[in-house]
Amino acid sequence: MNFTDKSIKALKAKEKRYVLTESGNYGEGRLQVRVSESGAKTFRVQYHINGKRKVIGLGNYPIVDLKKARSKHAKIAVLLSDNIDPQEHRLQNEKAKFESAAKKTMHQMLDDFNVYISTRWAESTIDRTEKLIKRNLTPFIAPDLMPDEFTIDMARDIIYRVYNRGAKEQARLVRSVLMSILKFAIDFDNSPEQYKKPSLYDIKTNFIRDINFETPKNTGDRWLSEEEIKKVWNADDLPYYTQQYIKLALLLGGQRVNEVYGSYVSDFDIKNKTFTIPASRIKVKQRGDHIVPLCETAIPIIQELMQQQGSAGQMFPHRDNPTATAHVSTIRMAILRWCEKNDVLPFNPRDLRRTCKTLMGKAGVDKINRDILQQHNKFDVSSVHYDRYDYMKEKRQSIEVWEQFLLDNVGK
Repeated sequence: MNFTDKSIKALKAKEKRYVLTESGNYGEGRLQVRVSESGAKTFRVQYHINGKRKVIGLGNYPIVDLKKARSKHAKIAVLLSDNIDPQEHRLQNEKAKFESAAKKTMHQMLDDFNVYISTRWAESTIDRTEKLIKRNLTPFIAPDLMPDEFTIDMARDIIYRVYNRGAKEQARLVRSVLMSILKFAIDFDNSPEQYKKPSLYDIKTNFIRDINFETPKNTGDRWLSEEEIKKVWNADDLPYYTQQYIKLALLLGGQRVNEVYGSYVSDFDIKNKTFTIPASRIKVKQRGDHIVPLCETAIPIIQELMQQQGSAGQMFPHRDNPTATAHVSTIRMAILRWCEKNDVLPFNPRDLRRTCKTLMGKAGVDKINRDILQQHNKFDVSSVHYDRYDYMKEKRQSIEVWEQFLLDNVGK
């Protein structure tokens, strides 16, 4: 028999469901209508492949009418002529659609990476990384770019855009972050939790490791001589905030970079001549706040910086974001450019801490008091747990001796 709309509409329910088969070519599959006990009518195709009889549904009538059913049957016939099982073909298509829908874009992958590091990395590193991604990656990646479409040439373009503007150290950081991002994506897709699930990112190799370039190396034992301190202190070709940071970092006895560069107006008490570093910005957090005495030479510098504070009260505000602190790479690169221009052995902000520790000894401050002032890690209970006002007399004496040494050597 051959189906017509009229004949299908006329089909009635029976006590048991039944199937009607349309005549046709056996090798192309045969169109059928199954009528259930409730009277529901379903189109399907019965076919044979690899010696097995199978059935594939086409949909319920009248949602799928006879014309649509014949169109679907025709497509099935083409697959059968190529010895392709229509059921397997449908499953593969559905799987591909599901996997495609599950995959994330590069921008979504960057967001996922930020969430991933938020509970695993140090706060200062998280902040630095998020700013780096926002400035150097996101603006140069198309919103609809998929991770598996991201190529080594695209990565090179991003890295060398930073490198070629002279920010070689920041370019190294961009490369490092890109490598971490790709590693995160690969590890996630290959994790036990994702076994037999669609890949979200589908990155196969971490090709960032193949991108190499030379960057300035810090030997780890660099400290500035008295002559070098004098030169940088009196330099008239350093950016304002860079030079103010260098002076303040020295006058505060070499506290850690983020403790000074990430400081706020509220951390400074001019009346009582103290600088309080909150535990949230301290490396050894269990000790609590750390208080550094202020010498007279530091106060005018602090007051001048206060007048130019960011909208959130930060002493070293970001150029483009008034609520954020400037990135440490800003002063790092400014120092490196100044060193190259003035034929000074390169140094970075961390080297100022080592400079203070070394020259304070020469100035006459003993090692115990240098350690107390710079809050070096101690492992005995009494050193870890102490009141933040302990040793204030010793710290103030050390700062005064150190201030005089600096003034004797900088010429002002």
